[in-house]
Amino acid sequence: MKLKDKVAIVTGSSKGIGEGIARVFSQEGARVVVVCRTESAGGKMAEELGASEGRALYVQTDVTCSEAIQNMIHTTIETFGRLDILVNNAGYHISKNVEETSEEEWEFIQHTNLRSTFLCCKYAIPHLRKTKGNIINISSMVGLVGQPNAGAYAATKGGQIAMSKGMAIDFAPDGIRVNVICPGWIQTPLVEDWFGQQKDEAAARKYIYGQHPIGRIGTIEECGKAALFLACEEDSAFVTGITLNMDGGVTLGY
Repeated sequence: MKLKDKVAIVTGSSKGIGEGIARVFSQEGARVVVVCRTESAGGKMAEELGASEGRALYVQTDVTCSEAIQNMIHTTIETFGRLDILVNNAGYHISKNVEETSEEEWEFIQHTNLRSTFLCCKYAIPHLRKTKGNIINISSMVGLVGQPNAGAYAATKGGQIAMSKGMAIDFAPDGIRVNVICPGWIQTPLVEDWFGQQKDEAAARKYIYGQHPIGRIGTIEECGKAALFLACEEDSAFVTGITLNMDGGVTLGY
């Protein structure tokens, strides 16, 4: 087991990419802290990962709130005694260009996606310094190449990438590695909902799949395995400050 006895916080881990990462980490021996706002979903996920045997923990957290994030870190340390891996996955998307986006919507996206990453890192770093742990920030291909009608979202995802590179430099002397995963189209409930909203779901799916040189979209399990590579000291001890494209090649012709 590559993460045996490691403790990992994964935000937004009750579904989608966060779920895939949490499950893979758990399978590889990590004790996983499941983080989301919905108690029923988060509690269920933690139970599936072994909460009753002390192998998982659910902490209800609003990642837009500094006090809630500090409580999440405190509860993790109080329960498991250490922190080795932080995965900042929680986020939200709004489909509007900058002109259409209200100031309130801009602030909400910034707080949910970028400020939450800053706060989680800020309060986790003192503990990661003790374990020479690592941070994995889940950005997006949108942070690299942009996207129509996604001004606020793109700003936060690009910001995550830039901040991660800076942190990789700042905290390398402490033994803390910081890396980024940029997923493209991944088979999540959100993406499946999008397909279902199209006039011709089959045609939309065929078009999107066809934009990928690999011929399909990715899975949450594949995202989990990519995160596992970056989290595992044995595999990636010399890797920090990178942006790992998890996009099936779609950005090559985006």
